[in-house]
Amino acid sequence: MSGVAVGAVLLVASSLLSTMEVICVRLLDGHASNGQILLFRAGGQLALASASLAFVGGLPLLRTKRLRVHLIRAGLSAGSWWLYYASFQTLDLALATTLSFSSQIFVVILAALCLGERLTPRRLGATLLGLFGIAIAVRLWGVQSIDGRALYGLASAFLGAVMLVITRSLSQTERTQTIMFYIGVIVFLAAVPQAALDWRSLTGRDTGLLLAMGLLGTSAMWLMVEAYRYAEASSLAPFPYFRLIFSAVAGSVFFSEVVRLETLVGAGLIVGSALLIISEAGKQADHPRGTRPRMIFQWKKRVGNEQQ
Repeated sequence: MSGVAVGAVLLVASSLLSTMEVICVRLLDGHASNGQILLFRAGGQLALASASLAFVGGLPLLRTKRLRVHLIRAGLSAGSWWLYYASFQTLDLALATTLSFSSQIFVVILAALCLGERLTPRRLGATLLGLFGIAIAVRLWGVQSIDGRALYGLASAFLGAVMLVITRSLSQTERTQTIMFYIGVIVFLAAVPQAALDWRSLTGRDTGLLLAMGLLGTSAMWLMVEAYRYAEASSLAPFPYFRLIFSAVAGSVFFSEVVRLETLVGAGLIVGSALLIISEAGKQADHPRGTRPRMIFQWKKRVGNEQQ
């Protein structure tokens, strides 16, 4: 089995588990607060990362020269996760999933503004196409028809883009287990006071759904990270979008949701935009002559030399 095939299988499995995770969140139907949801989700990640760290090397692997970057990235995760689960609690699954994919568009904008990456005409066009897709998905043309709850998904996607920019450098020097451990610790600590202030009595069913959500979400993230160890991102670009199919089916089967035409069109434009952006990045990597080096890669190289 080729590396691309293995990576594709892992990403499709990750998409399926992510969809099952948000199904659990929706089935809670408000019986658990956002603080409780974060607490169980972070607890699941912390438990899995700790077990993995103990298996491969223990406490020495937590030593890092980049603790500040870990803490910033984990703090952003706390905010992004809160918004992410809020969007899936309040929006149709298909729309919430569509908005979550807009993070790739925000990455391009942030990389150009903050990292000095070159914004080619083709990449600019793809980014504008994605923004147009977002506008259609949230029905921006009619102020009264805009669903304000869509801001949860867009804000989560924006914070996710900031985290991705940071993770690009962290992944060059840190193990997956180390990154996931620090995220789990910080989000768990941030969730404790939220859960305490808004603690709701949980039935056995509620507790089971929360435990399942924590396990499913953590496993989905782990599979996604591992998928990109087998093949390049450009080769695996289409496969994360299986989540859109899974979400549409799950919304219809479990919650009798009907996918709106605007969501379908917006999702198509956002996916097309993301694929064009990834394709353009691959071409620049294959033909670097005549393009200005991107600052992020210069930073990676410098960080790597410092670690040696």
